[in-house]
Formats: sequence, C-alpha cells, structure tokens
Amino acid sequence: MSLPASLPVSDERMELARRWISEYTPNPHPDLGRDGVVCPFMVRALRHDYVTLRSYDATRGDDALVDLARTLRADMVRRGAALGPNRTYLVSMVVPYGLPEPELKAMVDRVHATLRPEFVQAGFMAGDFWPDHELPGLHNDDFRPFASPVPLLGMRPIVPADVLFFAKHEPTPQRLLTYLGYYRGLFDGRLNEHWTAQLERAEAAARQSLANA
Repeated sequence: MSLPASLPVSDERMELARRWISEYTPNPHPDLGRDGVVCPFMVRALRHDYVTLRSYDATRGDDALVDLARTLRADMVRRGAALGPNRTYLVSMVVPYGLPEPELKAMVDRVHATLRPEFVQAGFMAGDFWPDHELPGLHNDDFRPFASPVPLLGMRPIVPADVLFFAKHEPTPQRLLTYLGYYRGLFDGRLNEHWTAQLERAEAAARQSLANA
C-alpha cells in the first residue's frame, strides 16, 4: 500500500492505520478459519463512526502514552453513558510516530503490558498491533489478525465473547485464571448460558493444568 511521498510521517502513518482499520478488519479473509469478517465488532463501530484514531509523538515516552490511553478510555466511558447498548462498539486507536520502527513496536508492547490488567479490570480490552505480530487467530493458528501495517495501541469495551481471547492467548494457567476472574467479576449475573459454559470450561482447563504441573 503506497502513499504520496509528500505526506508528513505522522499523516502517512495515520492514513495507513485508517486504511487497515476500514479495509481489513470489517472484511472476510481467506485464512480466518471461519465464515464472516475478520472482526464483526468493527463492522458496527465503523458504520456508526465510533472509531477514534489519535496520533502520538513517541519521543514523549511511555508515561505520556499511558496517560493518553487512560484519557481515551475515560472519553469512551463518558460517551458511552449516552449511547446505551451501543457503547460496546466504541473503539480508540493510537498511532505512534517519531521513532524507528523497532522502538515504536517495543513502546506499544511495553505500554500494552502496563495497561492491560488495569484496563481489563475496568471493563476494557487493550490491544497491541504491529507488522509481523505473531499472535494467532482464534480459529486458525496460521492466521495473524494482529499484524498491522504500523504499530498501534487499541482499546474497546470488553464483550462476553472475549472469554475466547483469554482462553486462547494467556501464556500460563495462573495468568488465565487471573484474567478469567476479572472477566467473571465484570459479567457477574449477566452472562447467558453459552458464555457461562465457555467461562467454566476455560476455568476448569486452567485449574487442571495447574494440578498437572
């Protein structure tokens, strides 16, 4: 995907991010491993213009990016109060610029690790994206849904289906139980039979893994 050479670096990266979000996430992909689009969530978010995209000068450092992410989360909480059930589809993405690519990727990785426990406990998913991201998809281990054209930090409200992401991607059973505990607290009494069963299955598998260790 090429862009005019005259674009400033921040604008160029923002345009790459916009194209990836609008052309990749709401469309099918042959390696997805299921029918449908890459991210059904993003279809409605884009349709309602609920996606906020912000650039960030990475020379300001990690702490300022953490502060920006928290500000964007607070904005989503504020906006969501007036949206009712549609608040689920609010999305914020930060596009850092101003450092070499490996440093931008490392910054997104560090900040994501810092924010993730806090965000999940507050009812939000935090996501990290960059070129050649190795995290596999839910339905095909050879699919790489988090591989974006530039490093990005994303956030959105947690939904019941996110139990599948925790079950698939947490690296240890203890950490899985920690995040499933956050999830259970967030949805206490509000999960339907299907997602309750998914949660209980993931918890049982994690406890069995710990018992076998």
